[in-house]
Order: sequence, then C-alpha cells, then structure tokens
Amino acid sequence: MRQCLLGISEMAGLADMRVAALGRTHWLYDSIVALDKAGHEVVLVGTSTAAPEYKVGEKDFEELAARLGCPYFCDASINRAERVELAGSLAAEAAISVNWPTLIGAEMMAAFRHGIVNAHAGDLPRFRGNACPNWAILNGESEVVLTLHQMIADLDAGPIVLKKSFPLIETTYIGDVYRFLDRTSPEAFVEAIAGLHSGSLTPTEQSPDPMHSLRCFPRTPDDGGIDWNRSATEIAKLVRASAEPFAGAFAQLKGERLTIWRARAEKLPYPALGVNGQVVRVDPDRGEAWILCDEGVLVLEQVEFGGGRGRATDVIRSTRTRLAAGYPVAAQLQAMNSRIEALERLMGTQSNDR
Repeated sequence: MRQCLLGISEMAGLADMRVAALGRTHWLYDSIVALDKAGHEVVLVGTSTAAPEYKVGEKDFEELAARLGCPYFCDASINRAERVELAGSLAAEAAISVNWPTLIGAEMMAAFRHGIVNAHAGDLPRFRGNACPNWAILNGESEVVLTLHQMIADLDAGPIVLKKSFPLIETTYIGDVYRFLDRTSPEAFVEAIAGLHSGSLTPTEQSPDPMHSLRCFPRTPDDGGIDWNRSATEIAKLVRASAEPFAGAFAQLKGERLTIWRARAEKLPYPALGVNGQVVRVDPDRGEAWILCDEGVLVLEQVEFGGGRGRATDVIRSTRTRLAAGYPVAAQLQAMNSRIEALERLMGTQSNDR
C-alpha cells in the first residue's frame, strides 16, 4: 500500500468523488470538513445519538450537513429500507464511517461502489474489536495503528485500504494516541478517498486465519483499579492506558479514591521488606511518592484526591502511608451488601435465641 505524502490542501483538485459520511465523534466531523476542503462532494451525512463524552453531537452534524447542502439523518436504524434507498439514490461512490453504533447491513454497504471505508484504531488484522489503543499499551506493543478498511459483514475483517502508525514508548499515554488520531484520521480519509478514486490504492484482503488476530473486548472505568501485587511495569502501563480522556487508574487512600494520572516504573535502589502498596519514599523536591509493587516501585507523579489534582506529595507525605488496591465501586457495593446480609442473619439468629 502506497503512503501518500501530500497534505490535504495539496490533494485538493486531484480528485472529486461523491462521498457519504456515516457515524459519530469529532473524527468523523473533522474528516467531512477535510474531504470537502480537498474538493470531494459530501452528499449525505448520517449519524445517531452521541455519547455524553463526545466533543460533537447530532446538532453539529445537522448544521454541517446544512452548510454542505446535503441530506441529513439521525437514526441508529441505518438498515431501514428508506435509509438504504436514500444512500443509493445519491450516486455516492464511497462512504466513510467512524463509530457507527450498530451493525451496517450488506444492502447499505452495496449502495457504494467502493463500499464503506471505516476508520479503526487498531492494527488489523491483529487488533480487532474495542479499546484497541488501550489494549495495545497494556500489551506492550511497539505501535498503535490507524487502519482504514472496507466494511464487510464480519467485524473489522474487510480489505485494508491504508494504515498510519504511531510509536508507543514507555512515556506514551493514551491521550497522546488520541491526539495522533485527531490529526491523522481526516488526513487518512482524504488520502484513502483520493486513492480509491484514482486507482492508486488497492485494498488488500486480511488473513482469514482467526489465529492471526486478537479480539479486543471493551474496557470500563472499573478496569482502572490498581492491584499492587502486580509488577510496577504492568501498573505503569495501566496508568498510561487509563489516563485522560478516560477516568484514570486508581487506588485507595484512607478509604477514598486516589486517581493516578501520571506515574512511571522504577527499580528500588536498595533491598527492602514491605507490603505491596507501601509508600517507601517521598521526594518533596520532585513531588513524587514511591509505592512498593510486586516487582519494582511505581513512582507517582500526578494524582487526584478529594477533588484536588496536583503532585503526589501534595497528598502523600509520609512513608507510614500505605495505599490499598483500587477496588471497583461495584465490587465494593457487593462486598458491603454481603456484610449487611451476614449481619442481618446474625441478628436474626440472636433474636431467635431469645
């Protein structure tokens, strides 16, 4: 697959394709704007209800469609006959898609000569499914890849149009990856549409062998809970994979949530005995607190506690402090309910004995 070095403005005028846009998020919005700027004609904008954390929503897409003078719909039921008929009537050669919330059917895909080109934040075929950038950090991968592929019925399994990669190092946070996706997604869509239109890009089939791929499943905020019995390297990866724009990795300090936004793994420079989670060093000059792990120490740099965010030593000031594991809220509630039920049984037994 050829890697085009032209910028968006340089691509303007090289191709003029009729394109539909289907999906959500600011990545799709910015890609629509980029395609229009590059000289392509966006003939349809379709979206559905935005998630609360999205930067753009239905109204933004509606206003953009009005500015472009093209039809607009907001409906997750994209496979309804009237939606398919509308797409087919507009003579769009291709569609682009980001984060459509439901499965898109074969009839809608067939409405476009070049199919629906979907942006997937994972290195296909290796990373399929959900939360791929987060899993890539957790799995110790050397890079995150934005893959543009043509949709087929199977999840993330269609022919690959192009890839853009971003290196992962020990200081890469998930926010860095998202900034890469912010700037790269529109450029990649412009390159893909121009390449498909001119014939300079030929989609490549993915391997059908399921052993060549990892099926990645969703992550939830509770997955950021820290287990101090893991190695410092593993916990540091969790911190980096859970950081903003997500809810953050967390532990417990004095029974309350301590969110760890920035941290790194280090080796303790001397032999020591202690329980994992123990604060073994406080460095007021650097604002860092060192926490004993199963292997090595996690150096806390930036934390949030009690509504305030700052240096670790704003909160942790003594080596007499110990952090508990970050138990998910659901697990805490379940444990509390179990204790209440046990107390109720005990009180019932004592009452009967009287």
